[in-house]
Amino acid sequence: MTDFTRATEVTPAVEEAIEDAFVYHSWNEEQKINGVQIREALVAAVKAIVRYAPPCPDRSAAIRKLREARMDANSAISHNGKY
Repeated sequence: MTDFTRATEVTPAVEEAIEDAFVYHSWNEEQKINGVQIREALVAAVKAIVRYAPPCPDRSAAIRKLREARMDANSAISHNGKY
């Protein structure tokens, strides 16, 4: 796997890796199940934060980071751990 984030020029392999990282990858059934498990865990975490942490910028940041974690987890599932 070509690490395009460290590339110094756009070679054919780098170009292919970039395209792969940004193209839509549909999930198979196992990936869907894994995605649901992760989503449910993160939803539970956000609910706990809303219940037990007072509203403030730090709470907003915590929730935003969990949303980012969901996006990164989706990417890990979609790309089978390549990135």
